[in-house]
Amino acid sequence: MKTEIYLLNIKSRLENPVDEYLKFFPSERVSKILRYKFNADRNRTIFAELLARKLIAEQTGKTFEEIKIFRDDNGRPFCEEQGIFFSLSHSGEWAACSIGDVPNGVDVEILNRKIDINIAKRFFLPNEYEILKNLDEDERPKKFLEFWTLKEACLKCFNLRDWSGVDCEKLINGGRAKNFYLDGAVAGICVKDGELPENFNIIMLE
Repeated sequence: MKTEIYLLNIKSRLENPVDEYLKFFPSERVSKILRYKFNADRNRTIFAELLARKLIAEQTGKTFEEIKIFRDDNGRPFCEEQGIFFSLSHSGEWAACSIGDVPNGVDVEILNRKIDINIAKRFFLPNEYEILKNLDEDERPKKFLEFWTLKEACLKCFNLRDWSGVDCEKLINGGRAKNFYLDGAVAGICVKDGELPENFNIIMLE
């Protein structure tokens, strides 16, 4: 199974309560979801996990309700199905899921026109900071998110604890990571082995 990336636009349900879907989650997960103060934060988490359930069910032939999603000690999601690896992310009006038969990671972030270049200086590699510093200010936000999403995706893919040594250029040139561009957002995907997806898949909210 080739690793794919799926994106769900939840703009139409972002602010409306969707607590009726909590019946699909175990009690301990429900407790954590309900800690979010705002509906939008709850909904992003809910829809991201529902997207993963839908995709895993399609791959396994199981029903939506039969799919169980667990979390490891680092809070990363996994399922009990052998040979299926997936990753989740959400930001703004987007929920994202990468899924395949090898470890993978995904991250999606809303494009913000205001970025703090000092964050790049502190957390990015020196060569990445230099690239950003030499760009025009209106070009920096997109490149900043390209680096950010690739690093986050790599973190999830390889189960790392921090970004130390994560070189975006090496990931891209090695065929391990790439970016995708959405309406007002940037996504990054990383795979441990195998091929990267050529395109992303949009899932309509039913």
